[in-house]
Amino acid sequence: MKILVVDDSKVIRQLVAECLKEMGHAVSYAENGSEALQYVGDQDVDLILMDVEMPLLSGFEATKAIRELKKADWFPIIFFTMHDDDESFVNGILAGGDAYLPKPLNPTRLRLTVIAMERIYVMRQKLQTTQRELQAANRELERLSLRDQLTGLGNRRHFDSNLAMQFALSRRNKAPLSLIICDIDHFKKYNDTLGHPQGDGCLIAVAKVLTEQLERSSDLICRYGGEEFVAILPDTALQDALKLAENIRRQVFEKNIVYGDTETQCVSLSLGVATYVGQYRTALEMLEAADAALYKAKQSGRNRVEFN
Repeated sequence: MKILVVDDSKVIRQLVAECLKEMGHAVSYAENGSEALQYVGDQDVDLILMDVEMPLLSGFEATKAIRELKKADWFPIIFFTMHDDDESFVNGILAGGDAYLPKPLNPTRLRLTVIAMERIYVMRQKLQTTQRELQAANRELERLSLRDQLTGLGNRRHFDSNLAMQFALSRRNKAPLSLIICDIDHFKKYNDTLGHPQGDGCLIAVAKVLTEQLERSSDLICRYGGEEFVAILPDTALQDALKLAENIRRQVFEKNIVYGDTETQCVSLSLGVATYVGQYRTALEMLEAADAALYKAKQSGRNRVEFN
């Protein structure tokens, strides 16, 4: 264990350190309560052996301050004291102490008390390990809850929360925010012709193109639903968003993913673009504008980019 020995007597510090080091523990020192409080603020400890009667800050006062400082963490504190009366014992426990050792110190009782605290230390380590594992599991669950299982892109939930956040940031910072929404043309025919497994492969291929084209870490690509994808582009002007959308359209079409005998039966995208520069009241209005642009692209012959 990492043990901090707090006592204004150098002799007692040396006596305690000798016992603890023989037991294999790492020992640090403080000469008073103020030093102990500063040490605990900067370093991790597993056990504190604390004298009660010290100048500047008593053991009881230092312990109260340490418990307040380390609310989220708990480790045993054992008091050394010349006072063995009930009132002193009560005050020590209420201050946050866990055990008492009377002065002059008995080396045998010191060792056995530390052994008892080792049991608590082992359980504390196990608890901390379990907490870390649980936190990691929760982070993984949160990550999975925001991912589309098929394509690995963000899902609708991720899109909704991110768009609301980015819209608020854009409005506050007076920076442009662009949105691209795209749809695979005639995807139902593709599925009907080749089957759903091939359809899944098509979705994955399109998702890969989107991922390759959007390289900034601030950009977010999501599968909006079915064969629809959407990209949120912070700090991106309309012309830049249109250029990116056209690159995406061209890259998908040039992959020549064919599902029939004619050129019209080759996978293509229709894309709608909207850019916020203060004109939309809500993120939903912006999304509706991009969706209207997508509808315009479909009505105008598909395999094209339109904007609002």
